[in-house]
Amino acid sequence: MHELSIASQIWESVARGAREHGGGRVLSIALEVGELNLLEEEQLGFWIRELGARGGSPEVKLKITEIKALVRCNGCGVEGKAGLPAGELNHFLPPILSCGACGSRDVAVVGGRELRVVSAEIEKEGADGGSG
Repeated sequence: MHELSIASQIWESVARGAREHGGGRVLSIALEVGELNLLEEEQLGFWIRELGARGGSPEVKLKITEIKALVRCNGCGVEGKAGLPAGELNHFLPPILSCGACGSRDVAVVGGRELRVVSAEIEKEGADGGSG
């Protein structure tokens, strides 16, 4: 369950950015997550929301965009979508990638490993409508 450790790193990065810019609660986070990170989106979202609630942002919204695995084939030279075996086994063992065009396994990964915080919406400190 590496989703918790990844979610912790994401949350700490966003919370640190909020503190450095004088912000308050985190309202939303947009992520790009490469398919080859083998993260379960539901679990990642659960842990980010849980950490948000514990960190004073109980209603943080999350948008996750998946970046598909891309390979360059050393056999036919095509660069494109990777052939990935289907099934949950990919979550436990490294997937064996292949060229989507010719099926060769002699490929170099060119995309799908990304894990980026694209943006975070932070509420300004004291913007809760209260006086004082």
